[in-house]
Amino acid sequence: MTLDDLAASLPNGFHDSVLKVVTIDYVNRKVKLSLEIWMADGDASSAADREPYKQAEVSLSGLFFLVCEPPCTGYPYDAKGEVVIDIGAVETLATPPSPALPSAPEDCFVSWIFVRAWNAFIYVAAHDAKLTWLA
Repeated sequence: MTLDDLAASLPNGFHDSVLKVVTIDYVNRKVKLSLEIWMADGDASSAADREPYKQAEVSLSGLFFLVCEPPCTGYPYDAKGEVVIDIGAVETLATPPSPALPSAPEDCFVSWIFVRAWNAFIYVAAHDAKLTWLA
């Protein structure tokens, strides 16, 4: 399964999800993303029901690379607050990633994680993605 497969199973993909913790295990080639995933329901009767978030963990196995761009100059990346993200396939980007990414094996997916407060991307290539609901 890829991050795109997981996104397709969610009502809003990973749009406006909140990134809480990233754990990288280079020895075992694994990454864990602790998230609050936006589960909006436009048909819900109250605003609280329309804007719920659910805690989840996304586990990536077979990590090939994880590349993090520095925050964009002029953005308040050091301000306290939530780290709101979106996730998609690198092929969907209008311009190629900067810096240039290593070539990933054909059996890997390559995805971007856009961090709004940084106006920058994290790029990841891995073999498999799994979503686990925590609460």
